[in-house]
Amino acid sequence: MNVTDIDFLRRRVDEDDALRSAPELREALDSGAPGVGPWLAAFGGRAERNLVLFPLRGAGSDIVLATLLAGGSVVLGDLDAHPARTLAQLERSGATAVTLPSKMVERLNSEPSAPMTDLSELRRIYYVGEPARFDIPGPQLSRVDTLTLDHVEQFVVRFRDAVLASMLLTLQANDVLHDPAVSHSADEILTAAHVAARHHGVVLRWLVALTEHGVLARQGDRFLGTDPISRDAVEKAWDASEKLWTGHLGAAEVAAYFWHNAERLPQLMTGEEQATLLLFPEGRTDIADALYRDTAVARHLNARASETVQRLGAKRILEVGAGTGATSEVVIRDLAGQEGVDYLFTDLSAFFLTTAKERFAEHPWVRYGIYDIDGENPAGMGTFDAVIAAGVLNNARDADATLKRLKELLVPGGSLLIIEPTREYYEILISQAFMMTAAEDARLRSGTTFLSRQQWVEAIDRAGLSLVDVTPDDAHPLSPMSQYLFVARH
Repeated sequence: MNVTDIDFLRRRVDEDDALRSAPELREALDSGAPGVGPWLAAFGGRAERNLVLFPLRGAGSDIVLATLLAGGSVVLGDLDAHPARTLAQLERSGATAVTLPSKMVERLNSEPSAPMTDLSELRRIYYVGEPARFDIPGPQLSRVDTLTLDHVEQFVVRFRDAVLASMLLTLQANDVLHDPAVSHSADEILTAAHVAARHHGVVLRWLVALTEHGVLARQGDRFLGTDPISRDAVEKAWDASEKLWTGHLGAAEVAAYFWHNAERLPQLMTGEEQATLLLFPEGRTDIADALYRDTAVARHLNARASETVQRLGAKRILEVGAGTGATSEVVIRDLAGQEGVDYLFTDLSAFFLTTAKERFAEHPWVRYGIYDIDGENPAGMGTFDAVIAAGVLNNARDADATLKRLKELLVPGGSLLIIEPTREYYEILISQAFMMTAAEDARLRSGTTFLSRQQWVEAIDRAGLSLVDVTPDDAHPLSPMSQYLFVARH
């Protein structure tokens, strides 16, 4: 934007009591508001009274500024409010437009009070995410694609840097690696930081990551220190990545989850704290749901998995490591109403089965069972048209052995659907890695947490399966996230 636009927006913000007190808007204007363009194009010059249901720290600031630049006005809403309250706010505020994530469109659509709400003023619903529906007559649905390859690439770099900064801060707090003239062996670092024996592998991967990205230097088998990093620098790094994430790639809760893990690294690496309790606090699944269901990449891959099941015409389906049911929810929803469907939802943990039975109670064709991806196939389990393994095979001890066992569960011509990260996810090294099974396959040899895309292609071939498709392609905005859906045929 030019200087005239920025000055105009500063005046508009100052004129509004609610907006004037929001530092996020001033920060966005100070940076030139680079994210306004896609929203301005979506609004098409229409001056809307826009109810914004995105956090201002992220996409919300872009939406507010685009609305003001188009000559409209803004009402700030609460994304976490009950759908009935949001509908009531729409009715009271006289909003002509609302801007929100696709998951919120679905919640508003299924809210019992929706048909009784007066939405006569509402003309347009702008949303981000997978295609959504809104059955109340009147407003026009407009899906806004704000993601670009450049934006996602920027996020990946900023997020990586924030995680590396937290790793360094955690290690330096133990009186190591803070002097460029002094070197330490890996064992000296592990001992000084009081790392629990079971977590040695994770922290050794920190050292590899810090070295690969030039934060630390190696001198033979020793690691040279670097200038001390301040907590303020670490917080600024996380803040920069959060702004690129929130409202664009996922919910604020996901960014907060990883930041909370970063703050608890001293306790995680010593074993005083369990990573499981940070992902499922008090047994709740809301954080895991936001992580596995509501991110842009999860929505994209889960939707593509469901489309694949539909295209294959699969009726007998097994899902292994189904966990919180993030992929199951989409696939089962799209299978509803079809005849002859048999869906076996499995996981190693009975906790997830209990939750799934409640979630999918209205679908009598969904069955439940225990399945261990590292164990032999249970006798009499039968064969299936499709087997889904979404985000679980990275936790297998030996991916080659597990793929061969899954192949045995497919009918000839049946398909295996695999969703997996394919690069070293440094945020996993400060969170879920503390609760993952130690690998005994190519990951052990390469010292990585995840198999690469090429390693998955080779593993699928070794299992005697034929690779049919890999998505997304390299031109897709989400490709820098390096998470893929692999479809292989028996």
